[in-house]
Amino acid sequence: MEKIFKEEHQVTYGDCDETGKIQLPKLIEHFMKVSNDQLTQGGAGIYDLLKQNLGWVVVEYHLDLKRLPEAGEEITVTTNGSGYNRFFEYSDFGIIDSTNKKIVDAKSQWVILDLKNRKITEADSQMMEKFGNPYLKHMPRFKRLRPLKEYDSSQTYAVRYYDLDTNHHLTNSVYFDWMIDTLPREFLNSHTVKSVDISFKKEVQYGDQALSELTLDQNTLISYHLISNQGEVSALAEISWREN
Repeated sequence: MEKIFKEEHQVTYGDCDETGKIQLPKLIEHFMKVSNDQLTQGGAGIYDLLKQNLGWVVVEYHLDLKRLPEAGEEITVTTNGSGYNRFFEYSDFGIIDSTNKKIVDAKSQWVILDLKNRKITEADSQMMEKFGNPYLKHMPRFKRLRPLKEYDSSQTYAVRYYDLDTNHHLTNSVYFDWMIDTLPREFLNSHTVKSVDISFKKEVQYGDQALSELTLDQNTLISYHLISNQGEVSALAEISWREN
């Protein structure tokens, strides 16, 4: 199969916030779509795995953003598998604009979850070889995130039916939504995301009441995020911002 998989997309107004730039959760959804389309061609997409009671689950993301795509813009969304080891699979994503400049670069770590016992399974080496993904002796490094001792503000969210994915838990784009939603509107309208590090720790499921906490450092322009459920950490993130 082709190593780098690409899809063209026009950014719609429904993808964007009130500044006309793509919402971060929508950006993640585009990554999910291009990834699943590639995997489906190789017989490893969402519905292929569901037949085996398995599901893809993202564990880590690192994103670098030169700028965010805007409403009406034609972009190319890319993905390629960068490797695997015993339990983890690694994929890279990109957004390329109409001038052929890469404006978003992302790296991610994944596992395959047994949907019956909710435990991760070993990587399928035959599947990985089909996509040309090499076995990695050394794991790629992601930023190690730790919760702060305390946060400055918080907001509670109930997990709704449309927040779930086919793994029967909170889909990863909603975590981004809950994190961004805690930031002041004035800040979001005057700043743009520069980089994101996020780590998913524990599932959040239907009916849960999750707490999204925030500390925003106005000096460094870094926001620190924690999503927890009944006192247990579900996700951590650090987002760096730049002024518009």
